[in-house]
Amino acid sequence: MCAAVVGCRKPGEAKLREGNAAAKAGRLEEAQRAYAQAVKQLPFEARPRVLLGNALFELGRHEEARAAWTGAVERDAASVEARLGLARLALEANDAGAALEQLTGPADGVDPALLAQRETLRGLALLARGASGDAEAALTAAQDALSSAPDGPLALYVRGGALLVLGRYSDAQAALEQLQLKHPTSPLGPYGLARLAAAQGRATDVLLQLQAAKAAAGPAWKADRVAADPAFVFLSTSEGFLALVGK
Repeated sequence: MCAAVVGCRKPGEAKLREGNAAAKAGRLEEAQRAYAQAVKQLPFEARPRVLLGNALFELGRHEEARAAWTGAVERDAASVEARLGLARLALEANDAGAALEQLTGPADGVDPALLAQRETLRGLALLARGASGDAEAALTAAQDALSSAPDGPLALYVRGGALLVLGRYSDAQAALEQLQLKHPTSPLGPYGLARLAAAQGRATDVLLQLQAAKAAAGPAWKADRVAADPAFVFLSTSEGFLALVGK
């Protein structure tokens, strides 16, 4: 009678809608609290934990995000979104192998947007691992991602990075310039061009592109990661480079 007359909903669905509205408006703390309540009210479902993990990750609370996403996978081993989150955390920890373990699975039935994200992260993880054949596989993954989401900035960056590793410098230049054209406010374009310039030994261009990347990244600039990037090792004593990475 309840379902027929008033369309009864599961406990927790109202909190999920509340969290979604807050997240869409950028109120992440409010979204996190709503999703945490939904987790309590829907203890056996994966979706509330996926959304909670997403909010926690955006808030920088990565270990709590890991717990939420792990709980989601325990309830639904096929949760692509939860595995994407765990792969992001693995990449943050420079563990490409662990990331790749999370990025397997069939493509059938997967939302195209999630599939594009999975292929993009897989390409990024392959480039980070750098084993034999990984650059070719990363290029294929980036192309697959771009077939679903043609303008994805990270997929465009992965494509440029793969072409760079393969020594196809002119193609890498074109790919990264396309990224810069489509996403002029993203730091990914100039950062990729800085890595390309480094591969060609163009120190002045490296510094110019890194300055542009730092300006575009703003507070999100990760100086320690840039300093540790092997592409820039030949600049380790450059005053200009050291100023950019805060050394």
